[in-house]
Amino acid sequence: MKGDIIISPLSTEKTALMAEKENKLTLIVRRDADKDMIRKEVEEKFGVKVEGINIMITKKGKKAIVKLAKEFSAEELAERIGVF
Repeated sequence: MKGDIIISPLSTEKTALMAEKENKLTLIVRRDADKDMIRKEVEEKFGVKVEGINIMITKKGKKAIVKLAKEFSAEELAERIGVF
């Protein structure tokens, strides 16, 4: 498989609240990506530790909600990658 697994971060009021309160980042990912692939890409690309991943299929594509380990801030990461 070639190319990036993460297509783009998702930025809504709800995702901003999730980053702030639950330390979760919401990403649109490739349809063929599984949790292991997403975990590996997020950890390597952003230098963070992933605690858990939930995946949903929506009309916009595959959405991954990534919970970061306590020592990392989803809010800071979102700012760094230009979500807010």
